[in-house]
Amino acid sequence: MTRTGFPARLSMSHQSRRLNSTLRRNGKPQSCEPCRKGKLRCDHMMPTCGRCSRRGKPEQCVYHPAPLTKANSNATPQGTPTEGSTSSSIIPSYECQTISDTTLQFPPFDEPPFLSRVPRASSLPSQPWSSIIYGQQTVEELRRPVPSQDFRGSSISQTGFVHHHAILAENELSVGILPPNSEEASTSKVTQAQIDRGATVLGLLKDLPLFQKYIEKWFSFTRGIIIIEPMMKIWTSGAWSSWHKTLEAQKTGGLRNMSQKIWENTLIAPCDLLHRHTSPRDFFAKTTGDNLRWEVVGIIMTVVALFATSLQDGDPIFCSHDDPPVDREALALKCFNASEFCLGFCTDHDLMNDIFLWFLYVNTIIYCTMHTTGSYTNWQKTGYLSTALISYGLHNEIKVNDRTPFFIAELRKRLFICAYQDDKYSALFVGRPPRLTRQYCRIQLPLDLNDAQTMSNGPELEDALMNLDHRGWNQRGAVESSTFARIFASNALITEEILEISLGVLEPEELIRRALDIETRAIQLWNNLPSFLRIDADQPWDVKRAPIELLFLGYIRLADLGHHFLIQRTLIKKVGAESTKLLAVSREMFKYMMVLTNNRDMLRDFSIDFIQILCICGIPSAAVIAVELLHQEQDPSSTSALTNPLPRSDTIQDLSVFVACLANIRSDNSVPSCARGRKFLRKILDTILSPKPVAEVRRESMEGMEGMVPGWEAGLFQAGSDGEFMRWLETMEWEPESWVNYGQ
Repeated sequence: MTRTGFPARLSMSHQSRRLNSTLRRNGKPQSCEPCRKGKLRCDHMMPTCGRCSRRGKPEQCVYHPAPLTKANSNATPQGTPTEGSTSSSIIPSYECQTISDTTLQFPPFDEPPFLSRVPRASSLPSQPWSSIIYGQQTVEELRRPVPSQDFRGSSISQTGFVHHHAILAENELSVGILPPNSEEASTSKVTQAQIDRGATVLGLLKDLPLFQKYIEKWFSFTRGIIIIEPMMKIWTSGAWSSWHKTLEAQKTGGLRNMSQKIWENTLIAPCDLLHRHTSPRDFFAKTTGDNLRWEVVGIIMTVVALFATSLQDGDPIFCSHDDPPVDREALALKCFNASEFCLGFCTDHDLMNDIFLWFLYVNTIIYCTMHTTGSYTNWQKTGYLSTALISYGLHNEIKVNDRTPFFIAELRKRLFICAYQDDKYSALFVGRPPRLTRQYCRIQLPLDLNDAQTMSNGPELEDALMNLDHRGWNQRGAVESSTFARIFASNALITEEILEISLGVLEPEELIRRALDIETRAIQLWNNLPSFLRIDADQPWDVKRAPIELLFLGYIRLADLGHHFLIQRTLIKKVGAESTKLLAVSREMFKYMMVLTNNRDMLRDFSIDFIQILCICGIPSAAVIAVELLHQEQDPSSTSALTNPLPRSDTIQDLSVFVACLANIRSDNSVPSCARGRKFLRKILDTILSPKPVAEVRRESMEGMEGMVPGWEAGLFQAGSDGEFMRWLETMEWEPESWVNYGQ
């Protein structure tokens, strides 16, 4: 995508801009002099930080080696101009997406957003956005050794100076005491009952070769973001090669011995396997086979459950010529229960490591899929995931160091961004405040690498990094899972701000200003997306793309429209704004929803995702259009009916198709939402299409005959359905002379 309005700092290459690695005595990154003196947030980039670049004063951006030991020699930076003054010049409408991005003067998609242009309510934090980390470590920085004592264990939890052990942690090394490792081996005992339960779970792995077939099929049409295909292949093949005799025999004693061995492996912290140069394949190979862990067993079971839940009954993979078809629902439930057992094994012993968090994430997905959408149990489950991520420290800065190899850092970034995005969608769905907030989280974008590149190391990894553009995007135009994860970050931050103004308590003037500010940046995010991530309006459905890519592009487009939808809904409900813009956004959303609905045969393997889109984007937009159509039918003289009339026939047909689509949803977790939406839309369609009572039709016809020449034929062709006309026709008492008189 060619652009001309980028700030000068974007012309710097990926390697020329680097993070200042100098730390202050308190362990915090050093800020440049203008940011330090102005007590402003610095992104610590060299040779020029983002704030100084935006202010056009790169010459003042100096990182002083000892700023407190020397008199101030640099002039104090001037205060930044009030950015709120530019807001009034921006048109607060959905249509203003047509404005070129060069006139908006906003940062590109993956640059840290400006500070707020509008004053904040006293009850809200002053930081409008989380600090997004866009500068990546260079190849040279990845090679640079880091003192091992600075990083104890692979957990990145940073408790801060308010923690009750903070003073101890700051001074233990100076007095010769090593801080405790949060991932040391557990000293808890494993009971015989736990070993027996583990043996019961392992009984399901007798079908591991079949599960491998299912997993291979799963990755043939989908792309994992956290759990990727190469790691699953290593895990499953290693488990079967080491334990196939035990699993095939299915003897109680053998399964118990296998369970006991897995318990021993699980209670050993995997942090000892990690250092800067640990290769991905070595790490995953050392967590399977003879070193198999319950987290890995749980991940295998969860992926199979997701696979069975996503496909439809009668899929060829569940059928064979010799055996009866596999009961898909029973398979999903059996593997889900096994996954829950494995999760219980881990939580009973307070395990906390990267593999456990990957397992917890996919387990949360299948749990919420198999329970009613928006239910309290789902809310609890997602809350547990958020709590675990915060406890492990993924809300802090994630970087490569002596105990964290590159692939672990990238997977941590992906995991936290996905959970952060899911947290916002859960909050939107149930209308509650989110749990993960930008004031306490550092959002870091993973690099746009495919699975093979993520699993690489050495020169192969260096080549992959060199082939990315200066913003971290791939230059092949491929829609990878990591590509999708990168978009999650800004979308989630926009959504969080919308939740603030919709759920918070603001004065009307401030709410309007903030809504305008959010809308403008949402427009800029869409305009600054790489061209290969934006749907072609003239050809919204490209059959040459893989279905998963079409699904990703649909998510991206609907998320953008969803921002404007929520902003307009907030303005209408809180300040009484007009509904014209909401209707325009809803029509655009529903138009693309119909594209997905009419091509849902290509998304047959993504039923979970398709149903989620129906509930979150389809039903709300369809409801707005249906209510407006009913209003225009009941009051044809209204302003909206005269200035912006809906195409009656096309709208009714599309709504009818959508209602039929909702009727075909049989997924237990979404049936209540789809049934409620279907009932609402059907009621409106019935009201519009149902004929009026005969007495009312006759009265209106008689009123139309007054003063008419030759008489009643004017009322005969008044607006109404064919059914109304036929009923009216049957009530007429025809006399022979009537025809003669009419003919005269």
